[in-house]
Amino acid sequence: MATANSKPAKYESADLEAALEIETRRRVELEESLRQTRDAFEEFILTAAHDLREPLRTVSVYSELLTRNDERPEAETDQYRRYILDGTGRMQSLIAGMVEYAGAASNNGYLMSVDLNEVFADATAHVTAKMPQRTVTITRDQLPVVKGDFEKLVKVARHLLDNAARYCENSECRVHISAERVETEWLIIVHDNGPGIEEAYYDRIFEPFKRLHGRQYAGCGLGLTYCRRAIENGGGRIWVESGPDRGSTFFFTVSAAS
Repeated sequence: MATANSKPAKYESADLEAALEIETRRRVELEESLRQTRDAFEEFILTAAHDLREPLRTVSVYSELLTRNDERPEAETDQYRRYILDGTGRMQSLIAGMVEYAGAASNNGYLMSVDLNEVFADATAHVTAKMPQRTVTITRDQLPVVKGDFEKLVKVARHLLDNAARYCENSECRVHISAERVETEWLIIVHDNGPGIEEAYYDRIFEPFKRLHGRQYAGCGLGLTYCRRAIENGGGRIWVESGPDRGSTFFFTVSAAS
């Protein structure tokens, strides 16, 4: 006989069925998430292997030509060496980008208060030193203190500023950084005066190894991919708004420190 505090069996059964349904849905969602992660990882590895083959083939071919005993003009052998150095440089850049990308998802268990003024000061110094031949003017409003990983945020800032300076076709590259408080987050805004990006490519630019420009611009196509992974791993979002000949504005969110 049921006591005053006990539930009839039919109610207990309904509760169990509801709980089972919830757990089944969670399992299906987890399996789908794992499948997507596996597919993305497989695509990443296949694309990386493909991108490594071309410079590796260049190094192999011209190294073999240099080892032959036939007489060649010094200018020709010098050109072979330049091809080899270019190939090894591209492989090193790609491997470094892959290592950095892998670190974007590392544990965020030790998030601390980070002054974004220091983050973008570091990134600004890095970019201007890296491109002394360019006139790059980077300005910013007073930026907030946020909760995050200093090193990851510096890398995100470097990639955004580096892209702005690298792809700008104007005589002077101008970038401005500002911030807006949105509830418990800060929205960081990085606007440049570059050539802009067509809307059709808004998502593509964040995908691994996807480049909108040819090899006349250095890079391995992982910079913005790193930015997305690092920001999303910290609980934020990143996106772009742009258009041809009106510059690009990158937005990302990060938790407020308080």
